Amino acid sequence: MKKLATAIAAIALFGTPASAADMPVKAPPPMPGPVYSWTGFYLGGNFGGGWGTTSFSGTASAFFPTIGVTTPSAGSSSQRTQGILGGGQVGFNYQFGNRWVAGIEADIDGAGIKGSTGSCFTTTNGLGPAGCGSTNTALNDFGTVRGRLGYAWTNVLLYGTGGLAWGQNSTTRISTCVGAMCPAASLPFTSNTPSSSSSSVGWAAGAGAEWAFLPNWSLRAEYLHLQFNNLGTSYVITGTTIGLPFMTTTNANLNIGVDIVRVGLNYQFH
Repeated sequence: MKKLATAIAAIALFGTPASAADMPVKAPPPMPGPVYSWTGFYLGGNFGGGWGTTSFSGTASAFFPTIGVTTPSAGSSSQRTQGILGGGQVGFNYQFGNRWVAGIEADIDGAGIKGSTGSCFTTTNGLGPAGCGSTNTALNDFGTVRGRLGYAWTNVLLYGTGGLAWGQNSTTRISTCVGAMCPAASLPFTSNTPSSSSSSVGWAAGAGAEWAFLPNWSLRAEYLHLQFNNLGTSYVITGTTIGLPFMTTTNANLNIGVDIVRVGLNYQFH
């Protein structure tokens, strides 16, 4: 009996550690990966295209000095524009927690967004058409300063944006017909091809998506609408018709709306 008790005690003493050693060891949970941060300055370049509509309205006053006659007229037109653009941007982001990102960005782009349309100016004293021609407009370059607010999924950022825009545009008028029979028939005439340029201030708004594919590099795709309203411009047409010299001063008003889509590459300074 004493030997049996001794054997049971030995099993209890040495068997328990062996059983615990045979139990599987549970692996610790994996450490979470690093969270991408959008906070910091960045700079980069962009390339894309744009399309839009430019409306044109103006008044003109044709003066014939040899006979002392002034003929007032008015006209309007609307045209579609399109072209390419490219430039650069610089900005700063600040990320709140792991999701919301706020920032500010400035950019400047050269552009060749152009269009042309025909229009006739009609006298305002009841004498009929005064002349017809084509009006060519171009948005040559533009820039914006915009705020950005986005939502991040680690290295992917979706954002909306809006702010101030400025642009430099040009207008050229080419006369094609002079006289009351326009546009069916023209009196003989000669004239110059006047052009003017002006700077404008408006607004910009849009949205985009950005993907950080490396710790310091990101790709983006962006849509913006640019709007410039009530832009004043003027030009002077000089020439002769039926042997009479004339000088026509035109004051015009432009409304320019442009939609642009561009892709960009940024370097992030974390």
